[in-house]
Amino acid sequence: MEHNITLKDRSNLVVSGIEHIYSFSDKKVEVRTSAGELVVAGVNLDMNKLSIEDNVISIEGTINSIIYSKDRKPQESFIKRLFK
Repeated sequence: MEHNITLKDRSNLVVSGIEHIYSFSDKKVEVRTSAGELVVAGVNLDMNKLSIEDNVISIEGTINSIIYSKDRKPQESFIKRLFK
């Protein structure tokens, strides 16, 4: 799957190659792309478009950073952590 990032005027971001959306708030978006984990930070972020078929997400707002991070480790369940 092809992965592209297009940023226009630091306020309109389009990311293709989305595999999973972990979280989305008005300050941070965390997704898994075909190229790895991606964290977008900013102000007043809003998901303008989400296309599951095309694996594309469009975000509007003030984009402050776009960072690739380490792959997430599967989280243990709350019960397993409780009884360690």
